[in-house]
Amino acid sequence: MSRTSLFPAKAGACLAVLLVITLLATGCSDLSGTRSGSSLDQNTTGDLRAYILDVGQGDSSVILFKDKVILIDAGEADQGDTVVKDLKNLGVKKIDLLVATHPHADHIGGMQKVLANFEIGKVLDSGLPTSSSLYEHFLETLDKKKIPYLVAEQGQTIDLDPSLRILVLSPPKERLGDDINTNSIVLRISYGTVNLLYTGDATTPAEDAMVKSGYPLDAQVMKVGHHGSSGSSSAAFLLRVKPEVAVLSLGEKNDYGHPHKETLERLNAAGPRLYRTDTDGTIRVVSDGSTFSVTTENGAVDFWRVATPATTAPATATPAPGATLPIPSITLNATDLASAIPSPVSLPVTLPPVQIGNVSGVYISGVRFDAPGDDRENLNGEWVTVSNRGDEAVLIAGWTLSDRTGSDTYVFPAVLLLPSSSVTVFTGSGSMNDTALYMGRSSPLWGNTGDTAVLRDGAGTIIDQKDGVW
Repeated sequence: MSRTSLFPAKAGACLAVLLVITLLATGCSDLSGTRSGSSLDQNTTGDLRAYILDVGQGDSSVILFKDKVILIDAGEADQGDTVVKDLKNLGVKKIDLLVATHPHADHIGGMQKVLANFEIGKVLDSGLPTSSSLYEHFLETLDKKKIPYLVAEQGQTIDLDPSLRILVLSPPKERLGDDINTNSIVLRISYGTVNLLYTGDATTPAEDAMVKSGYPLDAQVMKVGHHGSSGSSSAAFLLRVKPEVAVLSLGEKNDYGHPHKETLERLNAAGPRLYRTDTDGTIRVVSDGSTFSVTTENGAVDFWRVATPATTAPATATPAPGATLPIPSITLNATDLASAIPSPVSLPVTLPPVQIGNVSGVYISGVRFDAPGDDRENLNGEWVTVSNRGDEAVLIAGWTLSDRTGSDTYVFPAVLLLPSSSVTVFTGSGSMNDTALYMGRSSPLWGNTGDTAVLRDGAGTIIDQKDGVW
């Protein structure tokens, strides 16, 4: 088979065996991983615990996943001790990934205290040159301690744990001018079907660039950009993110008037539940990979005691009745898989929505909604191409492709998108091969005057969507 996407007919049986092994290994009877806003009212437990810390008029967030720790920003210099104290309250001894979203004092001011108190695995930095003495001191400390240093670039994935996906959404390789806020690091951190979006101080131009990039932006939890400034959180960006929870990190009665009225109006129109560090204190999000809960420091008794690391039940433990376990993430070696292929079976093969591979690289790379000539006579003149620009093979069995109405949905068979490969879905009929799939329709689907192709995973989460009049 070529490098491209479609499993040969005999691969279906191999996948079925793989899925059975996966189900047995997880002890899981329900792998739907639905995105549920009702989870806000549940006392969810799980391996992912994320905190937006109350550091006044600044930003600092910590994500704990099993034995891994991520710290994003550290507030102003006078908040460094607060950040260190909070991390120690959480039992942190080492920070595996330290992120400096951009070199403004309200984000990196407390870094020196953090660097003095914890071992650091590696640092992710925006890499935008600045003459700030605070930033220069930060870089000097990294050099002195010989801490590995990475410059963020859109499309990067950071590997800390096979079950945790960390995708850099911004800044792009070619920076967006020289504005420091606009070039803030934006991260999408995913566990199972739950996604968290950390936007730093990214501005509307950065948001517009992310919307056009084709990378997935949807997230249940969003750390609102630039403390609620009117220059961030545009209506178009919120429409793509579709947050269920939005968290504002800001100081009480701050001099900037954050959050701005316009931002609050856009957030209220988008509909997420709002939390604010100036009124709620530190906000905690806990997830098991399929549901999540939110707790506030000012609304919970023994907030920090409850937050201390808990022992996670073994993956083979029997789930409680009605429990929903996270979707497993598996990295496939295509060569090993090919050598294990058994006797042929018939395609298409429909499979449960089990996540295999890092989906952050999958996107809609091209569309043509208006076929040349009469659409009714040229159904295969309409098409949508799905590509994988990541570095892992991704199983998209059970994923769906639909128009903007969602009334007609195509379900993908056993398709494995290898790195740098593509598959095109045609509206009409034909023989499936390595690069082509067919909906089998007898009438056109896409609107000639403009439409939206929507790609969803097996749990219904939007992976990408593309507008156009092609």
